[in-house]
Amino acid sequence: MALDAIADQLDRFAEFQYFIEASAVTVSALSGMIAAREKQLDIVGTYFIAFITAFGGGTLRDVLLNRRPLFWVSHQEYPILIFILSILFLYYSQRLTPVKPLARKSFNLIDALGLALFSISGTSYAIADRIPPFIAVLFGVITGVFGGVLRDVTLIEIPVIFRQSTLYATCSFLGGWTYLLFLSFKLSPSFAGAAGFTAVVVLRMLALHYNLKLPVLYSKDVVDPFSRLPKKDL
Repeated sequence: MALDAIADQLDRFAEFQYFIEASAVTVSALSGMIAAREKQLDIVGTYFIAFITAFGGGTLRDVLLNRRPLFWVSHQEYPILIFILSILFLYYSQRLTPVKPLARKSFNLIDALGLALFSISGTSYAIADRIPPFIAVLFGVITGVFGGVLRDVTLIEIPVIFRQSTLYATCSFLGGWTYLLFLSFKLSPSFAGAAGFTAVVVLRMLALHYNLKLPVLYSKDVVDPFSRLPKKDL
């Protein structure tokens, strides 16, 4: 199926793109709230973390695609929704004392859902703008991971995507290609989106469960040159 045909098909499914984006914003904001709670932040800190997690990737996508106004500016209901959810989250979370492993599993699942939704959303918007398929999938990866990068950096954590850890960006990348593959078979964007979404979530949860990682290209015996420096010089 030609790129222009896919783009035209997506133009007829504007409601689908809005649904995916709204779901991605909500789920990603929730993952930011959970991370903020672990750092015991107040309502201002919680809202800020939820805000940058939900809008970071989409903002970078819009800037690169030269889309104006930014998606959260043209849809003011998104920031308002996150503000309300932040208040409700803080109110109810103070009355809950979840077991630490359970809280971590909940965060991993919610983070995977946000990654999947934004990956499909980013790829969809790029294809609708006639961006070539490979670059469109990269836009999906950027949209999916950048909010989490901002969240982790703000909370003084090494971003998940930069650690030698379980697959993250790889899941987003493969999910984007799954989405485009189903679109190329002339299936509806909603079905293709569901397939791509499922691929990202399933791959991410399998990677966490089985500790799947990309192979390292350097030897573990290599000594870090900075490890011999006094800590005060770092």
